[in-house]
Amino acid sequence: MKRPRFRLTAIGLMAVPAAWAQAPLLQDGAAALRRAQVAWTLGEPPLPPLSLPSLEVGLGGAESDGLYAPLNGGEGLGQGIQGWGLGLQARYAQGGWSFSATVLGLRHHDHTSGLLHRAALAYQGESGWRVALEQGPMAWGSGLNGGELMGSAGRPFPRVSLATPDLELPFGRWQAEAFAGRLERDRPIPAWVDLRESRIAAQASGMDLHRPDLFGGILRVAFGTRVEASLGALAMAGGRDAQGQPAPASAQRTGALAELKVRVPSLARLAGARGASLHLSRSAAPEDHSLTLSPGRSLAGLRLVWDGWDLGLEYAGAPSRPAPAPLTRPTYLAGFSTHGDPLGSAFGSGAMTRTVELGLPLFLEGEGRLKVVRATSFVVPATGVDSWHLQAEAQWRTPTGRIGASLASRRNRAPAPEVRWGWALSIFQAFRVF
Repeated sequence: MKRPRFRLTAIGLMAVPAAWAQAPLLQDGAAALRRAQVAWTLGEPPLPPLSLPSLEVGLGGAESDGLYAPLNGGEGLGQGIQGWGLGLQARYAQGGWSFSATVLGLRHHDHTSGLLHRAALAYQGESGWRVALEQGPMAWGSGLNGGELMGSAGRPFPRVSLATPDLELPFGRWQAEAFAGRLERDRPIPAWVDLRESRIAAQASGMDLHRPDLFGGILRVAFGTRVEASLGALAMAGGRDAQGQPAPASAQRTGALAELKVRVPSLARLAGARGASLHLSRSAAPEDHSLTLSPGRSLAGLRLVWDGWDLGLEYAGAPSRPAPAPLTRPTYLAGFSTHGDPLGSAFGSGAMTRTVELGLPLFLEGEGRLKVVRATSFVVPATGVDSWHLQAEAQWRTPTGRIGASLASRRNRAPAPEVRWGWALSIFQAFRVF
């Protein structure tokens, strides 16, 4: 099918009200993480993965144009993943073992490529310990635009993961996760990063470090049934320079997160909702290996959940930034990003965001979601650039499977020499085989 017809189909679908669930098959991983956060607000355990074998095939793809417009929860679609074609998604579980994979074959600019979009080979024992070789989105942080430390806006990367069961210890119920992975070799300089032109020039001069290793760990503690606290950290290290020499130890970078989540039943009763929760966090990613939360980025958010509806409100500030150091040594010029998308919040850690998100039911038993974000970028040297970001999503069940789409648009309000408007889109029709 030709690309113009795909665009017309997408525009027709998005003419309906916005949607709740994300595009099927392409963004199932991010949708599952979001459902788990809604379940936490309700005080319910997240739904476990289906144990029955399953297989889906689908038709669709993703595309973008103009100003960088991230798909929140998009798993890299529109930016790191573009093209139109076929998809295959399967899952099998036996005993404590499980295997799942999502494979895409997409054609873009007269080039067809195969992509292992998500995959997991995991074992979870009866005690609750889980070990996996996997590639999928993460949610380390509860922000509406993605976890502040690890989010679902960017394309997933392969990693080895280990998770403990809930352990009843003094002062609460404890649970921990850790992973070790590796990012791609030639990472593009993101559109939202500080000193982008200088970084591009340094990359052309061979100052970039390739294929960095990424390590992370997070500790969660639940105090009773209403409060949960988290402490997490990331480290980017290793890799090689343009001459194949190992990266210097001084190039290591770290990120850190402290978060508090609180269920508020009294607020839920006041709003006539099934559940209400607050989330507060502090995160930082300094330009060195310091493990610190200062200077950091503060975030505060509220979520309310009714039957079939939910509402989220959030404010995230931008950290104060010291004078940038000159790019005279090999370093990770793309920062905490993969394929041009941030590993954490969808707008990067240097933007102040004010977010409203609404989930609602649609006609024909569909589910919808609408998100509006005002983002103010403080990246150097262009400071104080305001933009509006609108994202709409829709999904319906069909007699043979699912159909859905996500569309994001972004427009700069302040004068700027570059393009002032952009969009990103994903759409897919999935068919059940069994």
